[in-house]
Amino acid sequence: RGQEGKTVADSISVSLPRDGTAAMRAVRESRGFAMTVTDREILNAIPTVAQGANVFAEPAGAAAYAGLAKCAAAGSVREDDSAVVVITGSGLKDVDNALKVAGRPHDVGATMASVRRTLARMKGEA
Repeated sequence: RGQEGKTVADSISVSLPRDGTAAMRAVRESRGFAMTVTDREILNAIPTVAQGANVFAEPAGAAAYAGLAKCAAAGSVREDDSAVVVITGSGLKDVDNALKVAGRPHDVGATMASVRRTLARMKGEA
């Protein structure tokens, strides 16, 4: 049965997933679990993934990391467990949502002097 929802992760927001039955079967057969994350958790995951893994994720990809982080905080995933987070969508697909959490980019000239000035200015903002 379909369910409407609105989220910043619009690439994964569908009312009736194409293989929802197969996905739920895989969850049951693997003795896994599924969970939800909020838009705020998704948006907060974007800079966390960027800083920790050097990956600029779109919200749908950041949702996977947000889910892992939420599970780890709840104790559903332990520190010694292995986990893989697949982020297939670039943040360039949804720059507007990234700007909500990262702020505006800095304009940097094409010289090392400009890079140094920008870095010094950024350091002063921290």
